[in-house]
Amino acid sequence: MVRKLILSFILPFFLYGCAPVKELKGNGIEKKYSDIHYGDKDRNLMDVYLPANRSVKIPFVILIHGGAWTMAGKEYVRDYQDSLLKNGIASASINHRYANNTDIHYPQMLDDINTALNYCSEHAKEWNIRDKGFVMAGVSSGAHLALLYAYTTTKKINAIVEFCGPTNLTDTTILNYAGKVGLMDVIQKMTGKTYKKGEAIDPEFSKSSPITQIKNIPVLIIHGTADPVVNFSQSQQLSDTLDKQHIKHKLVTIKGAGHDLNLKDTTTRQLVYREAISWILQNGQ
Repeated sequence: MVRKLILSFILPFFLYGCAPVKELKGNGIEKKYSDIHYGDKDRNLMDVYLPANRSVKIPFVILIHGGAWTMAGKEYVRDYQDSLLKNGIASASINHRYANNTDIHYPQMLDDINTALNYCSEHAKEWNIRDKGFVMAGVSSGAHLALLYAYTTTKKINAIVEFCGPTNLTDTTILNYAGKVGLMDVIQKMTGKTYKKGEAIDPEFSKSSPITQIKNIPVLIIHGTADPVVNFSQSQQLSDTLDKQHIKHKLVTIKGAGHDLNLKDTTTRQLVYREAISWILQNGQ
């Protein structure tokens, strides 16, 4: 039941053109590479899109799918990756290991992201792209990981774009709500720790909260005000904290939208894409 609930809200994200990805052959300058093994784990796969006339100066986005840290994959953000390509932005859309109850939690998922970024850096000359100063972007749980990676890595991250991501897992209101709707299990898998209402929160909930790790990186936040999965207050809290620290950011609110940002609506989808692409072009170079 919980899996169906999560999928019903997660999977509509950017899912508009899921034809198989193919590498363009011949003398074409624009290239798409599918299912590159960037590491030694089964889920260490990524799709790399390289626009025509690229150089080391264009932005390069590391794109992370949603799915409550435990499901879905890179195919569910393919339409957005296509949009980046059409606007001259290079990207790598990655799969990461799924969180579980034993040995895969947020540090392991962050390690997958780091391995993918290293792979892209190592192939920068071959692909004619930058080898540092990437943009982190993600949807839902992927937005959480994009923020957390950007804030905790020692590598240079130029900008962040996050859609509907959880930002503050020390917020007991959010945790108690997650318990009521059956989402606590995936949060506990991600943190590797348990939470019980009325008891002290394990420090891992704070360590895995982007809002406690903030660095001076430009952030675009896009969130629906009626999100029943990740409450809009999570984005408002992040925006308020960035305000207090005088860090460049923008909060785009989609009034009345749920966790899927109402992307089935053409006007809304165009707005979301336009805001994200503009932010990346402005801050990711």
